[in-house]
Amino acid sequence: MRRFLPILLLALAVVIYSLIFQSVWTTREQVRSNTPAGYIIPSRFSRILALGNQGLLSDFQFLKIATFIGGRSGEGEILNEEDWRFVIRSLDVVTDLDPYFVDPYMLAEGLLAWDAGKPEEANRLLSKGMEYRTGDWRLPFFVGFNNFYFLKDYEAASGFIMTAAKLPGSPAYLKTLGARLAYYGGKSKTALLFLKEMLSDTDNLLLRDRLEMRLLALERAVAIEEALDKFITQEGRSPEKLVELVTAGYLRELSVDPYGGDWVVLKSGRVFSTSKFANTLPKKPSDEPSTSN
Repeated sequence: MRRFLPILLLALAVVIYSLIFQSVWTTREQVRSNTPAGYIIPSRFSRILALGNQGLLSDFQFLKIATFIGGRSGEGEILNEEDWRFVIRSLDVVTDLDPYFVDPYMLAEGLLAWDAGKPEEANRLLSKGMEYRTGDWRLPFFVGFNNFYFLKDYEAASGFIMTAAKLPGSPAYLKTLGARLAYYGGKSKTALLFLKEMLSDTDNLLLRDRLEMRLLALERAVAIEEALDKFITQEGRSPEKLVELVTAGYLRELSVDPYGGDWVVLKSGRVFSTSKFANTLPKKPSDEPSTSN
């Protein structure tokens, strides 16, 4: 009997919890402005109620979140700020009870980043998951994507994508994507280090060819950036055209972008290419130097 006592107590707690939640939900529309979306038992109390069955209670809480969101969506209602706070608190409790449970992190990405417009909250929960699901490349990938797409933090995005690319099971395209984001974020040297490490661990010939092409492009961009910085420091001005780096002796030659684009200098001082280092059929390097601005 003693073996079943914890399970019975947990079942009783869940029933009481469900009754309380149902009561709140039934009268919710009449007192919406004063009533929260639902009551979520804080983690410190949920752990006690679980009586050693944190996984079971975590599943129940997650089901409650899904039912809540599904019910609102089924009625064609848009979740308001109060509702989203409830969802966030609930996801926090679920992941506190079982931090290895992957579904809450996927839900956070799918709902908080996109529907709620809260990529920072999604990233916070995903980062929490990264502490436990250390081998899951999807979590740092989503954080990187959110930083790139929603937050426009290209530097942070490249770091997380690179982390994801190094984890087992990650798709091969992440290796070049991480380097491209690093370039977008103005961290060409970081991208170089990343690509060199990926090359040392890659046996796939097709992927190796692509990595080597992008590595060549980034090396040339870095060389121009470094020469540009020296020119500005010593001459006290920016060159009118990049070819001036060659005529002034700061660069031996202005190498072409192997993808066939033209070099341009952004306001930040970063050297960029109109090709974005991503052509379907990359062009082979030419002996003719580019003189683009």
